[in-house]
Amino acid sequence: QGIEAGADDFLSKPVKREELVARVKTLRRLHETRKELENRRLAAEVQRKDAVRKAFSRYISPRLAERIADAGEQGDPFQGGAQRTALFADLRGFTRLTEKTEVVSVVGMLNEYFTVLTDAAYQRDGTIFNMAGDSLLVGFGVPFHQADAAERAWLTALDMVERFAPLASDWQKRSGLVLGVGIGVCAGEAIIGNVGSEHYASYTIIGNPVNTAARLMQIAAAGEV
Repeated sequence: QGIEAGADDFLSKPVKREELVARVKTLRRLHETRKELENRRLAAEVQRKDAVRKAFSRYISPRLAERIADAGEQGDPFQGGAQRTALFADLRGFTRLTEKTEVVSVVGMLNEYFTVLTDAAYQRDGTIFNMAGDSLLVGFGVPFHQADAAERAWLTALDMVERFAPLASDWQKRSGLVLGVGIGVCAGEAIIGNVGSEHYASYTIIGNPVNTAARLMQIAAAGEV
């Protein structure tokens, strides 16, 4: 009954002092071993979560990175087809701007531009999929379901246009060119996952919503969603 109640050991009377001391020492060693193993487990868990955060923090918001780190045994949040919303943003007038700007300045300007757009995406838990040239692909409802994914994408797009306006004004003063962000947004069923080979792969989103968002972006004027 004592063991079933959670006791680690027991002695029957009459109790011998030497046996009692030996049993207690053994239990103390077991306790210390358990404590050390638990500390190692906790340290490994902290390291795992830190690794997950570092791995994903470059393309998802800190809140989503934290949810993925805490997902544990809840399953893989990165697989399967479901309703997603894709947002494509492209910088209008940037090609002409690069022709009038020193090469060493172009990378810095792109970094400013992408910082503004990714900050807007992270504000509403968007996931950054790709940066190519001056184009940006963001997904919503990824990797976790968001019932309001389409609304998040729409508000993010408007926020991107608004946040970029001061930067565009500064660039216009320096170059004399009018610049702006053109954005396309589309919702529908899409697939997410790591696509590539054993040598190189990238986390991406595939499907008609992505293609449609890209075409909408192409016809969007500067400052238009």
